[in-house]
Amino acid sequence: MNKIFKVYICFMIILITLYSPTTTIIASGGSAGGISQIPQGKDREKYHLGKAIYNSEITLGSVSSSVEKEQLDKLEFLQGSIPNTEKRRVNLPELAGKLSNEQLEALEYFISIRFNIKFK
Repeated sequence: MNKIFKVYICFMIILITLYSPTTTIIASGGSAGGISQIPQGKDREKYHLGKAIYNSEITLGSVSSSVEKEQLDKLEFLQGSIPNTEKRRVNLPELAGKLSNEQLEALEYFISIRFNIKFK
């Protein structure tokens, strides 16, 4: 009888621990499956502009040869910074010369947040 009572008590402790509202079970990783935190305020607008450019959701201007080389270098660097699965999906260097400075900064900002990359 004593052994059955001990097993019963252990079972009850486990049940109480599992169903207690103060008990938190933390999975490894601690994040929401690789989805980054979307910034708030002004940074939110910059993030969404960069996301739209990255996903080809906006129409870009015509090619400007005066900034094309400078942007090409930057976009090739960004292309090299993203994960391999994304490299097959997007071609950032093809945007060279078509982006304003604001759009290029927004794209870089989006990539830094989305893929958790520190550029500076």
